Amino acid sequence: MIGSTWNKWDLHLHSPLTHQNNQFDGISLDDYANKLNEVELSLVGITNYFFFAEDELERIRATINQKGFNIKVVGNLEFRISQPNKDSEFINIHCLFAEHLSTARINTVMSKLKVKNTTTTGGAIYCERNNLQLHGVKVEELMIDYAVLNEHLSQNFKRGIDYLMVVCPNGYGGFRPDIKEGRSLALAKEIDKFGDLIFGSTAKDREFFLSGRGSNLPPKPVFLCSDAHSMQNIGTKYSWVKAKPTFEGLRQVLIEPEDRIQIVDEFVERSFQKPHFKSISLRGKLFPNQPLQFQTATLPLNKNMVAIIGGRGTGKSILLDSIRSKFPYNPTSPSARTVDASGLAITLDQGDGSEILFNQPSNSYSYLHVSQGDIQQVSQKPDVLSSEIKRMLGLNEATFDQSQTQLIQDCLARYRAYIDYRNATDSQGNWLNNESHQQSVIDYNNELMKTLTNPQNQGLIEKYQRNIQSINQINQFVAQSNQLLNSIKQSIDPLNDSIAQINLNTLLITPIPCVDHSATTAALQRNIVLLDKNLETLAKENETITEEFKNQGINQDISSLLNKVSECQTKIDAANNKLKEIQEKNTQYFAMLNARKVFAQQYQTYLNNQKLAVDTAFAKLGQQQDAWNHEQNKLVQDILTDINIYGSQLFNLDVFYNGLLNCLNGGKFRGTSNQTSLDKLKQTFNVHSIHDFFKLLMNEPMLEIPEAQTLISLEDFCWKNEYFNQVGRFELLDYLYKPQRIQTYLHVNAEFKYKGKTVDKLSVGQRGTFYVCLKLATDPFGSPFIFDQPEDDLDNDFIMKQLVPLFRSIKKYRQVIIVTHNANLVVNSDAEQIVIANNESEVLNYQSGAVEDGPISSTNSIRSRVCEILEGGGYAFEQRERKYGLTMNR
Repeated sequence: MIGSTWNKWDLHLHSPLTHQNNQFDGISLDDYANKLNEVELSLVGITNYFFFAEDELERIRATINQKGFNIKVVGNLEFRISQPNKDSEFINIHCLFAEHLSTARINTVMSKLKVKNTTTTGGAIYCERNNLQLHGVKVEELMIDYAVLNEHLSQNFKRGIDYLMVVCPNGYGGFRPDIKEGRSLALAKEIDKFGDLIFGSTAKDREFFLSGRGSNLPPKPVFLCSDAHSMQNIGTKYSWVKAKPTFEGLRQVLIEPEDRIQIVDEFVERSFQKPHFKSISLRGKLFPNQPLQFQTATLPLNKNMVAIIGGRGTGKSILLDSIRSKFPYNPTSPSARTVDASGLAITLDQGDGSEILFNQPSNSYSYLHVSQGDIQQVSQKPDVLSSEIKRMLGLNEATFDQSQTQLIQDCLARYRAYIDYRNATDSQGNWLNNESHQQSVIDYNNELMKTLTNPQNQGLIEKYQRNIQSINQINQFVAQSNQLLNSIKQSIDPLNDSIAQINLNTLLITPIPCVDHSATTAALQRNIVLLDKNLETLAKENETITEEFKNQGINQDISSLLNKVSECQTKIDAANNKLKEIQEKNTQYFAMLNARKVFAQQYQTYLNNQKLAVDTAFAKLGQQQDAWNHEQNKLVQDILTDINIYGSQLFNLDVFYNGLLNCLNGGKFRGTSNQTSLDKLKQTFNVHSIHDFFKLLMNEPMLEIPEAQTLISLEDFCWKNEYFNQVGRFELLDYLYKPQRIQTYLHVNAEFKYKGKTVDKLSVGQRGTFYVCLKLATDPFGSPFIFDQPEDDLDNDFIMKQLVPLFRSIKKYRQVIIVTHNANLVVNSDAEQIVIANNESEVLNYQSGAVEDGPISSTNSIRSRVCEILEGGGYAFEQRERKYGLTMNR
């Protein structure tokens, strides 16, 4: 059920029943079978010369079966052909027979084969024990003509169905394909054509026969075999084969001569630790109040490639949706169905044999899952696709620096407070925080003071005035000091509370001292006490001045006079203080304008860095990874061949101006028959590019309004109240300076080109192709990859020319599970396991196996079901086999 898996084969070893060079020393078939099991062979080619011993294959199979060993047997006859090689050695060839042929049937056919040897009178000798004994010919003396053998076998059996021919390139009896000239070269080529597979011994043999060999010959698999003639040699040499241990499995190796066989112990699919879903336990209903349900069963899964096929409504995609429902925190798909697969459980092999059972409603595991509709959902929306590209490149959606965001928000808040400050009025409508108004207060009260003085009282009044001025200054300073004390307490106390919490943390190594502000507060309090004493002194001096008025005999209402003096001086002092305050506020105002300019520069840098991050991440993606082997690196580079990803600063002018219009008085930009509102707005603001936008933010003269003779800056425009609604300029400034508002019209997208075309020039299928390529390139190895019906969203040319080869390579490094209606994806990707979905009265069940399961002619074989279910399945099989020179009728 689990499909094609790696197992050990030895297609050339002799048994205790061999005719020639028998070194088994009379051991029993029981001991022989035990040895085969001990060395973990799954398929053996029981070899004899020219013909088998009586019932040889059946006797060995029976012994193996009696012991309960899972070892399959095919027959192998070894022949010596009469044409010698370059070294005058006779060349050996082999014939492998399918398991459905009995020993008797094979021997009967061979008994009618004329050998090259003849009787003393020149008569014919046949390849049969009694005939050889009759004419006194030993088996080791026999020779045949390979053309005669070929014709005889083809007349009695079907090549590829009943038998396959094997040739040996090197060693005793080899045909030496590496020679360069002469008759031996011609013979070598002919024998190469004659063989379906190769018995070789080295990596050089394998490399040579997988190539075209300069003669456009099909690639052929090379098997390493023991040629054991004794118990000691069994298990010393063997091949690793990814196929069912059957003759039909052997046919698949001929079709996939590189990927389905290895002649060394260390190769990727044995050494690479690959997490994979090992099995799925199925049971229970899938939707509330609906009869659709899984038949209770456990479906084992191949760790390489699993192809799920079936007719419409048979439960293919719903099986994948059920798997996805177990992992709600894996990036979800808006197009995925919500399935109540509470009865489904998944076993994950972590690659080292340890297992995790996912049987809870919510499980955490990261793997790659592409559901139906996922690709279209993403690829048709540029911003969504950009976010997905960034995520695949390992880039989080970068937000503008939070501290800088807070600074600009504080700046805008302070600016708003400044404008409110400047616009404050008294009950008479005077602008309280206007320099002209405050200066008029000073001038008025100074003139009033002149009317209160005369030569007689001037000295005393000026002295009193100075004291009042000092008192006002002291009171102001004390008020500032008390405000500072409160600020210190409000700032430092919460900070010390946080430090106290940190000090309670068990991870703390060195205690953190609290912030000590006692010296600061003590100094402030001492100043307040001393200044309070100064106030007392000044108050007494003013009392003395009152007495002096009386002593000098000044005949005035002293109390009223001094109150008026005090009132005037207080107003003058207040106005002077206000002028200082206004000057400070103005300085802060200009600092705020500069802060906005700094922000604009920082935001430009932020956008540039985002663009650079995309560029760098993609460049890194194509770099050689030391942790990968050559094939892995080449695989990723091949995936990326037609892809170029780059960061792009996207400024959406339509969105920008539509948002801008909402911040202004629309009446000033009312459209006419000749000009729309947006056109008027564009004419006013003159922002046509990202460069223009940042010039606007940095207060460069850009805006054109009828009231101004020259271009004005954004800040100058903000003082034109007629261009704003009730909310005023603040909505505009928020729109232009707050990062969360800016990103609605200006941001960095991950743009791409596929085959040199930008996204707007690509078909939906090509966009999908790009998306899948990037998915695989950014997460190529490790966790399983599940893909539901790739043919729905991908370019067909890509499927045939790139996706099929990609699946063939990548499945070595990660499990691939697909649902498909495309025969080429199943057949040409050489899916190790094929799962056939069935729906019987709303009960879903799944049959699985390998393409080599069952005889070719059987209607119930996996191959027949593939041809039945998938349109073009038969043609796909035929083309695949023809590519390697193998057909059912050969």
